Amino acid sequence: MAAAENAAAAVSCYILSMVRLLDGVKVFELGIAIASPNAGRLLAHHGAEVYKVESPTSPDIVRLIGSAWLRDNEELAAALPDSSPYVSEMNADKKSVALDLKDPVAREVAYRLLAECDVFLANYGARALAEVGFDYESVKARRPDIVYVQLPGFGADPEAPYYPYVAWGPNQAPLVGIDDLTGHEGREPAGIATVAPPDYLSSLHAAFCVLTGLEQRDRSGEGVHVDVAQFETTVSLLLGPFAMHHALTGEVQSRIGNRSLWYAPEGVYPCLGEERWIAISAVDEQAWQAMVALGPAEWANDPRFTTNEARMANVEALDEAVAGWTAGFDNVDLAARLQRLGVAAHIVATNEDILHDDHVMQRNWFQAKPSRRFTRDLFGSYPIRMTETPGDWERGGPSTGEHTVEVLTEVVGMSQDEVVALVDGGVAFTMDEPDLTIDRPYEDWLHILFPRDAVDSRDLS
Repeated sequence: MAAAENAAAAVSCYILSMVRLLDGVKVFELGIAIASPNAGRLLAHHGAEVYKVESPTSPDIVRLIGSAWLRDNEELAAALPDSSPYVSEMNADKKSVALDLKDPVAREVAYRLLAECDVFLANYGARALAEVGFDYESVKARRPDIVYVQLPGFGADPEAPYYPYVAWGPNQAPLVGIDDLTGHEGREPAGIATVAPPDYLSSLHAAFCVLTGLEQRDRSGEGVHVDVAQFETTVSLLLGPFAMHHALTGEVQSRIGNRSLWYAPEGVYPCLGEERWIAISAVDEQAWQAMVALGPAEWANDPRFTTNEARMANVEALDEAVAGWTAGFDNVDLAARLQRLGVAAHIVATNEDILHDDHVMQRNWFQAKPSRRFTRDLFGSYPIRMTETPGDWERGGPSTGEHTVEVLTEVVGMSQDEVVALVDGGVAFTMDEPDLTIDRPYEDWLHILFPRDAVDSRDLS
């Protein structure tokens, strides 16, 4: 009897471990590029069924990027919109439902799908959503208890000064003061146009808002409208400390390169080899004394460097001295030496360094999941680890329209004939060349991104 009970308990524990926090939650996503797609991907990681509603006639920007290795291959042209790394990076585990929402028939079908969903998630502009009938009031009319989360660039309030403006992630960096802080003193702002901080910041806010919205609905029985302005999520990253600094000192903080306002040395210094650097932060006197013990003997008695105040006053000379010293070391070796002495130091890692980073690999950051189009798709993981209800992804990003028939029949309740009629009428779309499955170029070396024991013990596919 005891053995049977233990076996039953073991099975129960195993089943429990397979449960994800958002199992059963359905999300209707109108997403483009990064902001709401990334939020939807995080929800899918925890078990939500996310329906990415899109159209090949007005595609998500990530469908237009493609990959260079497919760009001139006419035989594989159908795979090009699926080939950008962003497709899986932002849409893993979602189901693609392709509908032309500008058409009233398709829009009515979308409303029927929406009525089955718990969450509406979108990062299109507020005006654009209203024009196609997916503003909050229209959506609420179809699903009164909807958790409606939108991420327009400047919010959904028509009275707000920036409401009419068109927003794009990298363009907001100069608006909120990030670019003015980026670069070296006395030189023009460096800018960060290759990254879109508002997209990633607002996506995390949105995922949190979905969870709190669902909690409110469970408690009150009512839905909620959440307006996440990407502009404000980025302002919140910077404004607080610098506003306080200005209030206390009257100073307007601007570019200082890699230096600190409070201690020295703090910076990035050259090492042996081409474009090899080390970042060092001596945040207190103990760290500086450790550097003195390892560095040139003259540092110990140089009056310019004896206290932090003196080092800050002579920071130009200090940085020149530190750079001359670090230039004689391999950056990996010097970082290890400084770390052993308690100094905050690390190599300035390149993208290639991160690909082979032991910690990144051991934490199983890289995911290789099957997709309909590719044997396996590679994308990044999720940094939050939960012991009892771990999240996961079962597949990579979908092809446009890959799940149109499945979702409209199984979730909306339409017949096969009805769906076929929509496709024939050009208002719904299915996957282009669904039997075309090809290998990514990285198939031959994919194993190097995973720990040896992971490769040996589990099937990456």
